[in-house]
Amino acid sequence: MKCPTATICSLLALLSMAWTAKQDPSILIIGAGVAGLSTARRLMEAGYSNVKILEAEPRIGGRINSVFFGDAFVDLGARWCHGQNGNVVYQMVEGLDLLGHTEIPFKMYHSSRTVIDEEFAMGLMEAMDGVYSVDGDYPDRYISIGDFCEDRFNSTIHEKYGKDEKKLQIAKEAMYYFEMEVNSNEGSSTWFESTAQSDYLECEGDLVQHWKGKGYKTFLDVLMKKYPEPKNQLPFEDKILLSKEVSEITWNESRPRNSIAAHCSDGSTYTADHLVFTPSLGVLKERMHSMFVPKLPEKKRMAIQNMGYGLVMKVILHYPEIWWKNDCNGFNLIWSDEDRKRAINEFPTGPNLNGRSWVTYMHYSLAVENNPKVLVAWFTGKLVPEIELLSNDTLARGITYVHEKFMGHIYNVTLPDKLIHSDWQSNPHFRGTYSYQTPAAKKGKKATSAQEDLADPIRTAQGRLILQFAGEGTHPHHYSNVHGAVETGFREAERIISYYGKTTNI
Repeated sequence: MKCPTATICSLLALLSMAWTAKQDPSILIIGAGVAGLSTARRLMEAGYSNVKILEAEPRIGGRINSVFFGDAFVDLGARWCHGQNGNVVYQMVEGLDLLGHTEIPFKMYHSSRTVIDEEFAMGLMEAMDGVYSVDGDYPDRYISIGDFCEDRFNSTIHEKYGKDEKKLQIAKEAMYYFEMEVNSNEGSSTWFESTAQSDYLECEGDLVQHWKGKGYKTFLDVLMKKYPEPKNQLPFEDKILLSKEVSEITWNESRPRNSIAAHCSDGSTYTADHLVFTPSLGVLKERMHSMFVPKLPEKKRMAIQNMGYGLVMKVILHYPEIWWKNDCNGFNLIWSDEDRKRAINEFPTGPNLNGRSWVTYMHYSLAVENNPKVLVAWFTGKLVPEIELLSNDTLARGITYVHEKFMGHIYNVTLPDKLIHSDWQSNPHFRGTYSYQTPAAKKGKKATSAQEDLADPIRTAQGRLILQFAGEGTHPHHYSNVHGAVETGFREAERIISYYGKTTNI
């Protein structure tokens, strides 16, 4: 039958396309980290089959990266499941016997080759924890967590150790360790960047649950339903395209279907009805002005700018023999002021900043469960981008210098026979480790926090979902964590499902 007018034909065509989209909308997910995989899982469970995931790396997992090293898997990225109550990761693996408790070392070593008295060390740890974990109203003048902790910690140690000059001096020197520990928790390069009173909510229960030598990658298999019953796995292999770096995202509101496109560095282009963007805040900070056409709304650009995204580096070392005692699970390192200054001359190889050698940015080394010949050295601070670029030989010798300086009188410290290290900052697909909340990003008197502004989807003038954001940096309370990333992936999938009113029957 011939259409009476071109207008009616166009309307019928639009209605037909809209009906098709409602039945099986095309959904493009950028990033195969836990946020992207969680989005895809929830959509596939609801019956949405037209789903594609573009991943820039040659592997899945994002900032979960478990590799076999030594006698078991080690994690270059996320290592622990933080908390139990309210933690979706824990809830998904509960009963599968995948998690164990990590014994965090409390023993402290001083750079003067002194093992700090156990009772004194515990007192210092409790003082730090008491200041850092304070919950309540903060004085207005405390803008950053550094301002707050410095003031409160100084007051605490003077009250506790003011009558013991030697202990007070060591407690003052522990301030440097305290800052690096806070930076490790926050993800900040200095504790003067993160806010003292944040919107972060900690999950109750064990905060340091390890994966029994199987690595955090085990959770990826649970997420994709490959474990514990492989027969129940979802068809992720048909959905994921690896080594697909997205260089530009464009959208055209006037198109009823396939209105948003991802253009890849290899020249390929993928179009969809909806796009869920899950790469890191570090990528957004670096490329938000060049990646999106048209550009992102000002509120979203301000959110990205105001949020913090930091630097934590791990160097994982394997030794031919265990030179530390089997009952030792790690070392907390307190540098004296003088030894921090001497280090730049005692180990002159490698970068330094303001008279501080890179080796002084190492504040502890931890043993690894189910991997008896392995230690992990942690680095935080502004020099991390340069430390990542050091050769393995320089890293090995520098860390050995630190161990020897602190514990050479107790142990026969040796060089590792092999090592691997994280490179999250130098990798253009991440540009850092995890997000934190700055004073400018916090909700405060504003209606929403920067995390919530980033999570707010972009819609067409007609209210149609077109561009959505997921990832740990978009969670208002569980940012910086894997469980926060999972929740945001589920959130964005539910947003699409809700938009169509019901799940499909495909």
